[in-house]
Amino acid sequence: MAKRLAVPSKDLQLHLVGSRDSFKASRIQRVSLNAEQQIDTKDELGNSQHVGDAKDTPNITLSFSAFDTGIKIFAALTGTNPAAYPGAGVDISNLGEVDAVLMVKDEIVSDFAKTIHGHKLQIRDFTFNYSVDGDATEEYSAIGSERRYLKYDVVVDKFVSGTTSFTLSQTPIQLKNGNYALSVILDGEYLTEVSTAPATGEYRIVGTTLTTGDSRVSQVLAVYHSDPAGTNWSDVSDADMPAAIKGRDVKINIAANDISRVQSVNINGNLNVQAVKELGNRAVVGYQRQVPSIEGSITVLDTDNDLVSLFTDLS
Repeated sequence: MAKRLAVPSKDLQLHLVGSRDSFKASRIQRVSLNAEQQIDTKDELGNSQHVGDAKDTPNITLSFSAFDTGIKIFAALTGTNPAAYPGAGVDISNLGEVDAVLMVKDEIVSDFAKTIHGHKLQIRDFTFNYSVDGDATEEYSAIGSERRYLKYDVVVDKFVSGTTSFTLSQTPIQLKNGNYALSVILDGEYLTEVSTAPATGEYRIVGTTLTTGDSRVSQVLAVYHSDPAGTNWSDVSDADMPAAIKGRDVKINIAANDISRVQSVNINGNLNVQAVKELGNRAVVGYQRQVPSIEGSITVLDTDNDLVSLFTDLS
């Protein structure tokens, strides 16, 4: 049978695995998971040929855009329960590390043709856009150093009971690096896989048994590659959220003042993250977050001096 021409948007899903739960992201409009491999060609005196290439740690960048229809995406990225979202909101400093999974549907059957997994990606920046004639949107970028193309499904098991021993729902397939899990997140902390009895900050997988060196307090998330029986693709379906939000339903207030004739608002945030590396480790250890910066712009029809007066009073 001939290969299909391309993968249409209906056959691609983005799953976000945050510190608390996994979320089949809804209202996604664009997603990319790019890799940049820095390669330096080396020469030497007395040799007419190149000696070879030296590779540095790759840079993985996830970027995606969605219609801004609620708090579910932001909740997944901050480890917040969307069903008990705080009335005072969640600070952007809680935008932490996530796993991203791109699920590609088979052309014929309702199963996965392949999956792409990004491990321990740190949210770097975000943009919220609102305009009088357009849809409200939210965009995010995250960075990391590990990406894998996988033949079968990426399974996410969540455990809210048990202390240090947990049973996986499927049999994991061993990865090329020798590990059996893509990620194990215990109470928001990423653990390291070992083949012996795990100490603090570590875990081990034997068969379908996951053992952690630390006791569970809230939840454990296990992310791994497996080939479950049956057809496991299901469409994104989120009837609790509107299809999109138009500018007519976005009200703008500044310091509790209702602003009229607003045409567009853009909010840009940058967490100013810095990669932390170490000798003997091919992956980035983590990311140090500095003081975040927030910038924005507002466009208003020039009808009176109300907005100028407001900004003058605030200065």
